[in-house]
Amino acid sequence: MTRGNRRKQLDKITRRTTMWPGRRKSMNTERPILVFDSGFGGLSVLKQLVRQLPGERFLYFGDSANAPYGPRRPEEIAALTLQAIRQFDGEDPKAVVIACNTATAYTLPQLKEAYPDKPVFGIRPAVKAAEEAGRREILALATAGTIASPSFKAQLETVTKARVTSLPAPGIVLYVEGLRQGREEFVAYLKDLFAPYADRHFDAVVLGCTHFPFAKEEIAEALGYATEFFDAGIRLAETVAETLREQGLVHRTEETRIRFLNSSERPGLEEFARQLMALPS
Repeated sequence: MTRGNRRKQLDKITRRTTMWPGRRKSMNTERPILVFDSGFGGLSVLKQLVRQLPGERFLYFGDSANAPYGPRRPEEIAALTLQAIRQFDGEDPKAVVIACNTATAYTLPQLKEAYPDKPVFGIRPAVKAAEEAGRREILALATAGTIASPSFKAQLETVTKARVTSLPAPGIVLYVEGLRQGREEFVAYLKDLFAPYADRHFDAVVLGCTHFPFAKEEIAEALGYATEFFDAGIRLAETVAETLREQGLVHRTEETRIRFLNSSERPGLEEFARQLMALPS
C-alpha cells in the first residue's frame, strides 16, 4: 500500500468517526481513553483496562490495514503510529495507550513530546519481570521489529541472572488477526518454531506482543509442558489506572463504553473484536 493510499484510508476512518455527545476540549473526566494497536492484539490490553477502570469510555483503534508492524522499517512504524493517533486529536482523549510493543519501541518518546499535556503510555515485553520472579530459562516471543529495537536490547542488558531466548513469531499475529485459518495448522507452525529449542525447558514465556495472550493455549500445547506466561499488559493497565487516579481523571459510570474503529474495511471487524473481548454483540 502506498503512502498516499494509507493517508486516504485514515482520512476515510476520520470522516466516519463521530464525536462523543457533549464532547469539548477540557479537563473533563468524561473524555475517552484512546487505545491504539497495529490490529487486534491491543484488545488484550483493553480487557485489562476495562477490569481496572470499569465505567470508563474507551476508543480503540486498530490499524489492521497495515498490520503486521513487526517487519516494517522503524521510520514507517513511527509514521503510521503518529498518523493514527493524530487523527483523534479532535476527540481530545484524556490518555493515550499504545498497546503495541513494536509501536512503543519506535514511537513512545515522539508521542510523549507531541502530547505533553496528557499521559501517554506504552508497553514493553516483561523480560525483566520474569527474571525478577525467579525464572532462569526465559523464552521471549515478540515481533522481529520489537526484538531488533534498541529499547528491547537495552532491557536484555539488565537481565543478568537468566538466559533469554528471543524468538520472532510473526505467525501468531496473523493467527490472531484472523488471517491464518485452522488451529491445528497454527499449532503445527508453533511446534516447528520451537523445535530448535527442544533441549531446553523454558520456565517462563514472555508474551512480547499484545496479540500473543490470545494464543496462550496454543503456545502451551505446542511447547508440550507447563510454564508461566508473563504478559506486560496486566501491569500496564494497573499503571494507567494508578496514573489517572493520581491526576483526578477517573470517570465511573454504570456502564463501560467502548468504540471500536479499524483502518481495514474487512467486513465483520467489530464483531470479531467483540468475540476476542468476550463481549456481547
